[in-house]
Amino acid sequence: MLKYSIKGSRLIVIFIFTAIISGSILTYLSINHISNYRELLEKKISEEERDLSNRFSSGFKNNLDSISSRFRYYLEEKDLSVLQKLKIRDSIKEGGNYIEIDRNGSFLLPNFPDNEGLITNIESSKIYLERLHLAENNEFNVSDFEKANSYYLSALEVATSKTDSVHIYNSMARLYVKMDLQQKAFDAYQTILTEFRSTVNSSGFPYAYFSVIKLLQISNPSNFEELRTLLTSFLEELADGTIPLNDSSLELMDLIEEWREKNQNQLNNEIFKDLIDRNKNSLLIINNYKIQLKNILRQHNNEVEDSLTNDVLRIKPILDSNGELMLFFEKQPISGGLVLRLEPLFMDVLEKLQFDNLKFEYELNLVDKIETNYLANTNIISTSEFSPYFENNLVQIALKNENIIDENVLKKQLTYGIGLFIFLGTMVLGLYLLIQDVNREKRMNKLRADFVSNVTHELKTPLTSINMFAEAMNLSEETLDSKQKKYASIIVKESEKLKRMINNILEFSKKENDKLSYKLKRSNITGIVNSTLKEMDYFLEINKIEVNRNIEENIYAAVYDEGLKQALSNLISNGIKYSSENKKMNVQLFKKDGNIFIEVEDYGIGIPKDKLDLIFDKFYRVNLNATTSGTGLGLTVSRDIIEEQHGKLLVESTLGKGSKFTIILNIA
Repeated sequence: MLKYSIKGSRLIVIFIFTAIISGSILTYLSINHISNYRELLEKKISEEERDLSNRFSSGFKNNLDSISSRFRYYLEEKDLSVLQKLKIRDSIKEGGNYIEIDRNGSFLLPNFPDNEGLITNIESSKIYLERLHLAENNEFNVSDFEKANSYYLSALEVATSKTDSVHIYNSMARLYVKMDLQQKAFDAYQTILTEFRSTVNSSGFPYAYFSVIKLLQISNPSNFEELRTLLTSFLEELADGTIPLNDSSLELMDLIEEWREKNQNQLNNEIFKDLIDRNKNSLLIINNYKIQLKNILRQHNNEVEDSLTNDVLRIKPILDSNGELMLFFEKQPISGGLVLRLEPLFMDVLEKLQFDNLKFEYELNLVDKIETNYLANTNIISTSEFSPYFENNLVQIALKNENIIDENVLKKQLTYGIGLFIFLGTMVLGLYLLIQDVNREKRMNKLRADFVSNVTHELKTPLTSINMFAEAMNLSEETLDSKQKKYASIIVKESEKLKRMINNILEFSKKENDKLSYKLKRSNITGIVNSTLKEMDYFLEINKIEVNRNIEENIYAAVYDEGLKQALSNLISNGIKYSSENKKMNVQLFKKDGNIFIEVEDYGIGIPKDKLDLIFDKFYRVNLNATTSGTGLGLTVSRDIIEEQHGKLLVESTLGKGSKFTIILNIA
């Protein structure tokens, strides 16, 4: 351990102070300069990203306006190749599906009519109905399949419409399945698909759908090639509108998809997958826009034609996360719509975006707002909305070289590094010396505390003798008169008061030196409280304090008797010391909820609320009564004594009305 003279220590402190101040100034200036430099770079990046975001949003809006204008122009010119011209002549890559819809809301392209428009009331001939009835009776009631087949064939001979004919073929195919004539059933369903592909039943449902479902069920390796050809043709005719789509089309696509997956080794998967995806995409578009378009047409059908707007409407899909938007232009009798895909739109705007007058290079990415894997806003990354039509999508702008700030800052840091390193060594050395001084100061404080403890301990010996002889004189009835006995009694009480003060100092000294430790034993708390009150009777009497005692009998707990008595004496002494004109005090002892409560309540001057947290600090005294004396250790020692016995000391006080101190102990 190093030892220094007072003069040497001062010189070291001055040296350390000088080194720290000089180093701190240099460190502050260098850090401040580097920090400001980084902030300036980040501010410049933020400004450029904000400007770039505004440019992109403006470019995106202008691009939408331009496409809308050209789309409207082609529709007004009644050009049937709208989508093709937008894609080829105007180089619009964003265009997806083109739709046409009549004034009643039925989709013409893709072909998705309302069932009501498909239902036809065709009068069948009487002889056809009679033979059909006989055939169905033999099939379902009599179960004579041969006779049923004969009647179905005869009904087919007299059928006068496609609806009647396809109904017979469908019934015969069903019958052949029951008769386990798989090839004949296959041929019948094949006939429906090739000759009656768009014919519907009485509910407006295409017979072709029934045929595909049944063909998938009865398919086998022998008719695989025929089925593949039929399904390919069916999907193509669904895609080009020859066979109408309906609400069951998606389920049918799933069945064909399952068949494709089972036989993918024997199929040209790309062709099948493309046809299925095209039809699913058409269904998705219809589902996303059907309700909105019908509402628009229904509303406008009730308005005067001259009042209709000529603007191109921009309609968001029902599912906002689809990343698409429809441009819709209403015409009579057929309106048109163009579905724009977000990603091609984004890329097109990005290609035209101007990056001039920028200090740094940036990259722009399209991110989904509902995803959590994109980087949040930082000083060098900004994320913002760019269009009200794509609320769930954001444009994120970031530096191409994300290390460019660190690279610039590193150059600045190297400039100051060597100088700061020298001062850092000086500061470390100074810190070491300061620690030595602090340790020396702590040792001196300990020596002072030991000295106080030894002195107060030595004072207890003569004080005990004074107290003992005074009590002996007080007990002598022959040698002392009444006046002398009174004086002896005062000596006893005052010596006890002085003894309590010395005990407080001793307990405080033990606490400071981490030597405060009690051996607890089961004791009669009632006896301790009564004994303490008896010892304080003299001081209560001379201060004319009326004590209201409410003490339960036979309460026991594991405590340190003398410590508890000392803490209680300090609380009663405080109540006497800070009493007011209302000379009353309540002392209670009771059990409640598994705990023991000792309450000392006075009606004195009280404690301000802002001082309640300070009264247990060592040497702290509330200066409301300048005439009172004390060391400022009583409450500190009392709290330490109680807490060392696993208890609590609480206080409640109202200024001008008094205070209540509560000791809480665990029941032994």
